[in-house]
Amino acid sequence: MRIAVVGAGAIGCLFGGRLHRAGQSVLLIHHRRSVVASIEKKGVRIREPSRKVVRARIKTRTRLSKYDKPELILITVKAYDTEGVASLLEESVISNVPVLSLQNGLGNVEKLARRLGSDSIVAGTTTEAALTTGPGSVIHTGSGMTWVGEMNSKRSERCLAIERAFRGAGFSTVISNNIRGVLWAKAVVNSAINPISAIAHVRNGDILKTAELREVASKVIDEGSAVAYANGIVLKPAPKPLFERVLTMTSRNKSSMLQDIEAGRRTEIRQLNGAIARLGSLVGVSAPFNYLLTNLVLSLERSQGNF
Repeated sequence: MRIAVVGAGAIGCLFGGRLHRAGQSVLLIHHRRSVVASIEKKGVRIREPSRKVVRARIKTRTRLSKYDKPELILITVKAYDTEGVASLLEESVISNVPVLSLQNGLGNVEKLARRLGSDSIVAGTTTEAALTTGPGSVIHTGSGMTWVGEMNSKRSERCLAIERAFRGAGFSTVISNNIRGVLWAKAVVNSAINPISAIAHVRNGDILKTAELREVASKVIDEGSAVAYANGIVLKPAPKPLFERVLTMTSRNKSSMLQDIEAGRRTEIRQLNGAIARLGSLVGVSAPFNYLLTNLVLSLERSQGNF
């Protein structure tokens, strides 16, 4: 399968590198020329949880062209870049190419669908954990689960093809007939991990070990679950067991939000806790913990000269 991975960060390089080594034809896309040049020169390097290091030479560019003729486009950019990526894809991609969002946060699928058409979009999410240490250099800090599914809940041939490709690359993957519920469950879990780890400057596993942080996380999950329910979402898997499982599997990992704060980058707080608080207000469900965490992380961004 010809797969274009848009976003050559930690998750993009992890999936791109493994898929390439499993025999898929992979093209990496990154908007920064310096990153593209580095990956073209050095390739992708992945240090697996076993400490084994694997490498892959993958063609990398700044833009995707219709002449590349991808059979699948995998979106792994930050949630705040989704609109921009959708606009670029609208200009350069032929119709009917499946576009799989494998991103954090809420609203990504909807933004892509508005630009590219709902029939093109496949939804997905993953609990694979990865840490980037430089262009194309990734530490795979924890194995997890990956879900894909159609928004209409049907079991499609393209989802089956994605499942086969991902499993062939060593990713535990399942097709969900309730992918909206999975996306929300993952967002609720991330909303209880990412901002807390970023504010407290701790690794994922430390949240499990600290009673005060666990208590705040539990309140955040309760709020997110209530907002989801009020919006007609059936959460699956259940957020609290998933929260425990993710923290256990990724105990050594720094959350993406903590990585962003430490690097002075913009975070995805608006698409996580901010989105939950906003969607809650629309249906009359208060989410004060999510609102507070949103403002605390935004203040951290601004204090470091971020956006």
